[in-house]
Amino acid sequence: MNRRWINSLPLRVKLIMPIWLLLTLGIAVVGLAVTHIVSKNLDQSLLSRTEIMANGAASNLTAALAFEDRATGREQLAALSYDPDLMAARVTRVDGSEFANLMRLPDDCFTMGAGIICSKTPFTKVSRSISLGTDVLGHIDLFMSRSAIVNERNRLILFLALGTVLLSLFSWMFAQLLHRIVSYPLASLHRSMSNMIRLGIHGHTIPIYHNDELGRLTDCFNDLVSSLEARDKQLNATFKQLEEKNSYINQVLDTMDQGVMVIAPGDLVTYYNPAAAAHLAQLGCDPNDLGQLLQILEPSSVMHQVSNAIDAHQPLTGLELHHRHTNRLFRVSTHPMATAKHSLLQFEDITQQHVAEQRRKMAEYIFDQSKDATLVLSRTLVIEAQNAACIRLFGQHRHWSELSVDQHLRFGRPEVKALLSNGSHQWQTHMLSALGTSLPCQISVRTLTNRQGKTEAFVVSIIDQSAAMEIKRLNHLANHDPLTGLANRVRAQKQLLRSHDMGWDVHVLFVDLDGFKMVNDQFGHRVGDELLKVVARRLLASVAQSDMVARLSGDEFLLIINNAAEIEPVAERVLHKLSQSIIIDGARPQISASIGIRHWRAGESGTFNAIIEQADKAMYAAKEAGKNRYAMAIEGSQESSVS
Repeated sequence: MNRRWINSLPLRVKLIMPIWLLLTLGIAVVGLAVTHIVSKNLDQSLLSRTEIMANGAASNLTAALAFEDRATGREQLAALSYDPDLMAARVTRVDGSEFANLMRLPDDCFTMGAGIICSKTPFTKVSRSISLGTDVLGHIDLFMSRSAIVNERNRLILFLALGTVLLSLFSWMFAQLLHRIVSYPLASLHRSMSNMIRLGIHGHTIPIYHNDELGRLTDCFNDLVSSLEARDKQLNATFKQLEEKNSYINQVLDTMDQGVMVIAPGDLVTYYNPAAAAHLAQLGCDPNDLGQLLQILEPSSVMHQVSNAIDAHQPLTGLELHHRHTNRLFRVSTHPMATAKHSLLQFEDITQQHVAEQRRKMAEYIFDQSKDATLVLSRTLVIEAQNAACIRLFGQHRHWSELSVDQHLRFGRPEVKALLSNGSHQWQTHMLSALGTSLPCQISVRTLTNRQGKTEAFVVSIIDQSAAMEIKRLNHLANHDPLTGLANRVRAQKQLLRSHDMGWDVHVLFVDLDGFKMVNDQFGHRVGDELLKVVARRLLASVAQSDMVARLSGDEFLLIINNAAEIEPVAERVLHKLSQSIIIDGARPQISASIGIRHWRAGESGTFNAIIEQADKAMYAAKEAGKNRYAMAIEGSQESSVS
C-alpha cells in the first residue's frame, strides 16, 4: 500500500523531496566530519608543538641542570612563554625536587603536588626526560591549555548549523528549479511521442513502474523502440566493432616506433604511419615513393629481395640495411596481408641499438681484460660477475663473504650506509689469494645507479699492490741507511741540490762522533750499532721536520738545514743532546761530536762534493781545536772559524 502510494505521488514531489533531503543530510554529515577532522588536527598540532617545545627545552636545560644553574633554568623556561597556550612549565630533578617553574595558570586552575587541577579549562600535559649522555638529570613537564581548540570547535559547530540552514534553503530552491527544468520538457516529450504512436510505429514493451510523467514517457518510448530495436542493435553492434577495431589499429600504428607502410600491387603506398613519415623525412624520401626508398638503402642485393618479396606477396624478416649517406642502420621485414594481396612493410632504426651493443661488447672486453681484479655485486652482495684477473687471483666465488678478507671488508651497516651516501669507498687491506698467500691490496667500491638514482649494484676493484710495495721497499733501501733508517748519501745529495735549486739558503752540518772507535773497542760492535741508532734519534729531535738528517758512513752524519736565520742555536742543540749520558744494556758509552758547518747561500755556485768537502774540513778544524765543538767554513777561504 505504501509503495503504491509513493508510486502515485506527483513527479514534482518525488523529484524535490529526495534532492532536498540528500543535500541537507550530506551538508550536515560533511560539516560534522570537517569539524571532527579540524578538531583532531588542532589537537594533534598542539601535541606536536608541545613535544617539540619539550624536546628543545630538555636539550637546552641539560647544562643548567647539570651545573645547578637555576637562573639559566628559569631563563630557558621564560623563553617558552611566547606560546599563548602554555599554562605552566616545571623542571624537576631526578629525586623529584623542583628545579625551576613557570606558572601562567588561569583563574580556575591551581597546583596540587606535581600536577595541576582545573575546574573548567581543558589542558594536556607532556613530559620529557633531561639527559646527559646515558644519565637522566631530571624531567620537564609542560601543561598546554586546550581552550583555544574547544572555542574553535564551538565556532565551527555554530557555523555548521547556520550553513546547514542556509544550504538547506538553497537546496529546496534548487530542487524547485530542477523540477521546472525537467518535468515540463518531459511532458512536452510525452505529447510528441504520443503523436509517433498514432503514426503506427509499434514494438515490444518494457515494464512501467510509475504512473507519472516518466511512466507515460516510458509507455510511448516502448512503442517507438519495439519497431527499431532489432535493427538498431544490429547496426550499433556492427558499427561499434568496426570503430573499435579501426581505432585500436590506428592507435597501435600511430604509437609504434617502427615505420609501417602498406604496399598495394604495383608498389603503390596506400598507408604509412607517423614513424614511417618521420624516418623517411630524415632520409630525404617521399613516403609515397617506394622506389626512392629502395634506391637509397644498401646493400642493393638485399633491397632486391625486399622488392621481390613484396611483388610475390611473400614474408621476409630480419634483413639489415644501412643508409649510404648517414650510415643509419635499419631492420626491414615484409608481411603479406590477406586483403587484395597487399603487403605490410616494416622498418626499424636500430642504429642506437647497434651502437649500444658494440659498446656493451667493448665494455665486457675491457672488464674481462683488465689487469685489476674486478667484481660486480648485487645489493645483497651476491657476485654477479668476475673478470679473469679476479678468478686468477682469488678463485671463483658466488658471494662476497666467501672471499678471505678482514673485518673491514665485511660490509657492515655503517660501511654500506657511507657507500650509498658517497657513491664510492676505498681502503687498504690484505687478502688471501687462491694460492693461500697474503696480498696487500687496494679496494675501491663504486655504486651503480639506475635512472631514478637508486643503487642497483656495486663494482669492486681490487688492485694487487705487491709489486708497488716491493718497488717502494727497494727504493727505501736505495735511499736510506739500513741501520738507523736515516737518509743515506745518495738521498742527502738529492735533497741538498733540490733545496739549492729552489733558491733556499742551506746550512750543511758535517757531524763526526768523538770517541766512537773507543766505544766499539770497549763495548763491542753491537753496543756501537745501538749507539748509532740513539744518535740518529737525537739528531732528528734537534732539527725541524722540513730539515734532513743523513748518515754518510760509520760515525759521520750530515744535517741539511733550510732557510735558518741563525745556525749556531742548532749546532749548540746538537752538541748538547749528543753529550748527554747514554745507557745501552748497562753500558755507559761516552761520546761527543765535532761539527763542521758550511753555509751554501742561494745563488752561490758549487757542487755537492765541494760543499761536503768544505764542511768536512771545518769539522776537522773543530776536532783539532779540542772536539765537542763546531767550526764554520769561511766562504772563499780554506780556513774555518771555530766556536
